[in-house]
Amino acid sequence: MVRFIHAADLHLDSPYKGLKELSGRLADTVMRSTFQSLENIVEAAIEKKVDFVLFAGDIYDLKDRSIRAQVLFKQQMEKLKESGIRVFLIHGNHDFISQESDHLLLPDNVHVFDKAVETVSIETEKGEKVALSGFSYDKRWVDSRMITDYPDRLPQCDYHIGLLHGFEEGLKAEHARYAPFSLRELREKNYDYWALGHIHKRQQLCEDPPVYYSGNTQGRNRKETGDKGCLLVELTETKQQVDFLKTASIVWKEARADLSQLDSMNSIFEAIHEAVQSLPEQNTLLVLRLEVSPDLSDKILNKLKQDELRETLHQYETGHFIYVTQIKIDMQSTASSTFALAQLFPEEWDQTVQHLTTREAFIEVTKELFSAHAYARDVEEPNGHYRQEIIETAQALIRLDLGVEEDFYGH
Repeated sequence: MVRFIHAADLHLDSPYKGLKELSGRLADTVMRSTFQSLENIVEAAIEKKVDFVLFAGDIYDLKDRSIRAQVLFKQQMEKLKESGIRVFLIHGNHDFISQESDHLLLPDNVHVFDKAVETVSIETEKGEKVALSGFSYDKRWVDSRMITDYPDRLPQCDYHIGLLHGFEEGLKAEHARYAPFSLRELREKNYDYWALGHIHKRQQLCEDPPVYYSGNTQGRNRKETGDKGCLLVELTETKQQVDFLKTASIVWKEARADLSQLDSMNSIFEAIHEAVQSLPEQNTLLVLRLEVSPDLSDKILNKLKQDELRETLHQYETGHFIYVTQIKIDMQSTASSTFALAQLFPEEWDQTVQHLTTREAFIEVTKELFSAHAYARDVEEPNGHYRQEIIETAQALIRLDLGVEEDFYGH
């Protein structure tokens, strides 16, 4: 039996966009959360006495990785070395390899795969022979089918494992299509396990052989909800066991409160407070959605849109916190809603929205805006979620201009 941990997309020192208002101890906890996840991975590896740890890309958030992130990663790798645990890692599109002299050297228990696909063979303390194949990005965009360079399963090994940071072509996800591959191509290699990175949602793509995205180890925005962590994998000649290990010290959640039957500020506030109080006792960054009646008075609606309400909902308890990052108000639709373009010209509206959702059309429409402003360099790449967020906001603005108030209020 061989036992190892599969982790990916740590994004150490991630900036946590949209949370600049945090301060004090809470800010420190949030900003350190990616580091805490790494420490949790290392502690789990030592506790579970694994043979090795795999990092499937994007260990750092940026190519120009901070010295703080490098020092912490090196320290944690040294802890693994002290416990006799080897590490095999590949770099992805966020932390692609560059000039080696610009970065700290890692201890000799860590093997970093080169830009060309290579295979490393090791022998565990139990005498089992394991082959590991992978490659690191040497630039942000790797769009070639690197999977074709992976060798077939080595006949002399007991287990052959592949590390790959890329996009599975049958996957419906917002992530960019780096180093594309198909499940058929993975199966043809006859490996015993595929450790994938790049997609931040944990998921199993195939059972035989086991093919997994471990997901990222710490959610960093409201799109990355739920528990995050790594995978503990045990392979034998006849079976495999894959278990999830939670490593995230902070969880992003979205909670919903149905206020559509309430019409007083007191009853509405009590319902909102109850929704927040009912959440599990863990560090939580919360997006709160409030469904209200279109007949709700403007006075109460305005109070729901004010920052003061959000601030009163923060919970700071011993051992955990709940911090409301955003309140969104969904206006319950009615048959008497004011007309909108989507109602007058449904076919044309749908065609326009669908067209703008494509990457090419979105870039064409927005290129002048982004090229004209200094902040353009800091804007995220136009992936699916990014485009959808802007398009939904634009639709909401149009509806507001036409007098239809629905799903736009928030912070």
